[in-house]
Amino acid sequence: MLAGAKEAKNELLTFIRNGGNTNSKKLLQSPLEIFVGVFLPTLVAHGTIRIYISRLRYKYAAFVVVVFTVIPCILTFLWSRLEYRAIREGRARRAWLAMNVMMWFAVFYGLMKGDTLFWRYSRTYYQFDDLASYVNISPSNDRGQSYMDAGQVYFKECSRVDTSKAMAFQEDQIYCVAPIVQETMDSKGSQQVGGHVGKGGLELPKSGTVDFWAVGINCCDPSGLNFKCGDSANVNARAGIRVLRDDTRPFFLMAVQEWTAWLQMPAKHPLFFNWVQDPLMEVDLLWLHARTNWYLDTFLAMVICSVGIIGLHVIFYNMGF
Repeated sequence: MLAGAKEAKNELLTFIRNGGNTNSKKLLQSPLEIFVGVFLPTLVAHGTIRIYISRLRYKYAAFVVVVFTVIPCILTFLWSRLEYRAIREGRARRAWLAMNVMMWFAVFYGLMKGDTLFWRYSRTYYQFDDLASYVNISPSNDRGQSYMDAGQVYFKECSRVDTSKAMAFQEDQIYCVAPIVQETMDSKGSQQVGGHVGKGGLELPKSGTVDFWAVGINCCDPSGLNFKCGDSANVNARAGIRVLRDDTRPFFLMAVQEWTAWLQMPAKHPLFFNWVQDPLMEVDLLWLHARTNWYLDTFLAMVICSVGIIGLHVIFYNMGF
């Protein structure tokens, strides 16, 4: 009688472990387990990417790395250890094993994609959000020193990029610069720039310094000719968004130094801008790109998790789990 009770107990445990199936081996695919195995890792990847492109990451990078990367890795590692112990004790469940593997993928996928989108789009977006916006800046009368905190700048009417006086500095790439000038109408109706004429035909601004520059990379010849950076050819453009990349500013500065040596005109506090027609739209596009790629990366994570979880179920099934 005791032997029969023990055998019945073992059959009951086997029945429970097999998800209610009377076969010794669990069904190859359980729809609920497949769904949960796809949904949870996708949710983790989705949330990790969102946190990494958020203002929280921008303001408190160390906190985000610890809470949303280190802690999930520790928890997933502990889960893996539990699964390893379950395998050794012969009580491992295929669904939990497969989900644990996909959770590792989700954590590192979310970290990689979120970090890429942060540095490519959202970090710059938050930087512009923290900087000041100025309207009706005069390249002739204003000095760059007064606008060191500028992010988006709208110049006065008749401001343009003087592409005929462009200069370039070539390192691994061509760093192009051209002065932003303001034209005025004289008594005869013709256009003139600034005050007295300096070397090369360009007139020195009333401010006594050429501080506002339109720049770009690989958008002109090595000599500076054929300057086509940004919207410099657009007659409706008279605005700029500040160049924030620390790795490019030194090269633009060297191009400006070559320009000052060429024309014998000072540039005391040069500010570098991407010449555009609508700075506000350009900045908003950064966040739009970040969000769009976040949704696309989430969809890709779901596809990978779907294929991965099914494949892992097959593999673990053939291994006897």
